[in-house]
Amino acid sequence: MSEVFVKINNKQLGPLNRREIKNLVVNGEFSQDDLVYHEDMQEWVAANQIDELRTIFSDDQKQQRRKTVYAIGGGKGGVGKTVLCASLGIGLATYDHQVVVVDADLGGANLHTCMGILEPEYTFYHFYTLQRERLEDICLETPVDNLKLISGACGTLGFANPRYSQKVRFIHQLRQLDADYVLLDLGAGSSYNVIDFFLAADEGILVTTPDPMAIQETFNFLKIAIMRRFVREFRKKPAVLSVIDQYMYSEPGKMQFTMDDIIKDVKEIDDEASSYIEHYLANYHPHLILNMVHSSKEIREGDSFRMAAHDILNVDVDYMGFVEFDESVRKSVKELKPFVLSNPRSKASKNLAKLIAIGMLKKSGWTSIKEKRQVLQNFRAESADYPDTNMQESDTICSVNCFYWGDCEYQEGGYPCPIRNLDPIFKRHG
Repeated sequence: MSEVFVKINNKQLGPLNRREIKNLVVNGEFSQDDLVYHEDMQEWVAANQIDELRTIFSDDQKQQRRKTVYAIGGGKGGVGKTVLCASLGIGLATYDHQVVVVDADLGGANLHTCMGILEPEYTFYHFYTLQRERLEDICLETPVDNLKLISGACGTLGFANPRYSQKVRFIHQLRQLDADYVLLDLGAGSSYNVIDFFLAADEGILVTTPDPMAIQETFNFLKIAIMRRFVREFRKKPAVLSVIDQYMYSEPGKMQFTMDDIIKDVKEIDDEASSYIEHYLANYHPHLILNMVHSSKEIREGDSFRMAAHDILNVDVDYMGFVEFDESVRKSVKELKPFVLSNPRSKASKNLAKLIAIGMLKKSGWTSIKEKRQVLQNFRAESADYPDTNMQESDTICSVNCFYWGDCEYQEGGYPCPIRNLDPIFKRHG
């Protein structure tokens, strides 16, 4: 089918190809009664009169292309969000799902290096500066079939705090991507930018290690996300907002209230608002993944987190599972290769396969065991074709001259650069 012009609410768009029109249909923005310009007839006709477009409007097609946007966050840095995001994306893509992984860490993009892409051709910089109009225009191919990447604005100041209009544009266009799954790798911390992206997703995944500080930060992240949701909901109800603010800005680091306290105080001034809060909390089900787990005792930290969220925040958290600590994961990061492909038989790869089968593909019983095996087989098959970076020992010396000095977890002054992918950048600008 050639490209055609369409008319939606009397606004002309195009020319669009079939895939672009299909994406509009899936997102509920184009119906069979909307108009398409028929070149042969030289007039506007209803879309259902075009033979090539009729199948797009079937219920089966709509269900098949329904996308799910996952946001992967949790507040604490260094817990493995980026590595898990890449690996979950690979697992879903090997099932012939169209997947886009998005580096939404606007202040420290590194998802591209995790995928072995040293210098992305396009990043968020091109989207924010309007050099590319759509997020789809900055999607990069990856070595994995069915998996695309949107890279953050690497090493560029000013994009860690986008204007509200930029943020709205970003969130809107996420839902225009031609994909079954969109996975957002969020930055560390609990800034409003990070929280807003987490709330905008269909599903939120909290990632933490069993370390007490990481658990606490992740719990605070969830609390702030919930409170931020209420602030946005009640911005036109100053009396209710005043109650929310009173609790939201309590002494940092201390959970001196429960959601029942908030509901009680709000109910005294606005029954409708308190009912909304109760309904929202009852239907909000974020997910949790424990990463870098060393023992069975640490595995139980996930259940403790669930209980705390239920008792204090009135939220049922879905504990998806855990990924064991595995030295091969760190080795794969240095080799710029996702660990599920670098070592698909590792403990961590097996854990991740279970997370995908049960937590994301929603399999259970014998089917979940069979699907876990299938995921591992997919990893092994994909690993055979994945390019080897063959990174050699760096000859760039790690020093104060590096523009990442003081902000690099691999910093080791006087020794060859541990982040060997920086070599091409140094040599080009040296």
